[in-house]
Amino acid sequence: MSGIHDEVLKKVQTELETALIDNIDASDSARVHTVKLGPLDGEPEPDKARITVTLHENDPDNFISGAFTGLKENWSDEIYHIEIGTAVTWKRRFTVTARTMLERSKENLSEAREIASTVRTRIEHALLSISFSGVEADGEYVARGIVSSDLKGEMKQSGGPPNSYDYFIKFRFDVLTTKRT
Repeated sequence: MSGIHDEVLKKVQTELETALIDNIDASDSARVHTVKLGPLDGEPEPDKARITVTLHENDPDNFISGAFTGLKENWSDEIYHIEIGTAVTWKRRFTVTARTMLERSKENLSEAREIASTVRTRIEHALLSISFSGVEADGEYVARGIVSSDLKGEMKQSGGPPNSYDYFIKFRFDVLTTKRT
């Protein structure tokens, strides 16, 4: 049986695949290669996939190894609101990460930064465009989707010259889910 976290992640995966792969020309240098639930775990290999996107419940970096990036807030789910006798609303937190591995394509710094910025912008716009209407599991449904004031993101250059630039992009977003008690 699939839980609400899985249903939210599957919806986000479908929407990001459409926005970042299907609707982008194959010749576009900022076209994403793959959108995957969970870590890459070597698939696809970095040499074959210049730009990858992964989706996670909460924040895998904080959960396992401490803060990787500057976003230091608690990313765990929390009860948002309780209506006495009728429903509980949860704030569910998720993370989208992207990696631009530009070692083989040898872009200069300006070109690499433009590619990474384009990927970041496309992810942000896609996330804010998702409708979660009808997303539910086991009597729990998405009561409110992604709100721009709750969307947090950052981009860091993690590789450098000569001509082997690598960027790490990360977004955190919340959705509210409600389950009748």
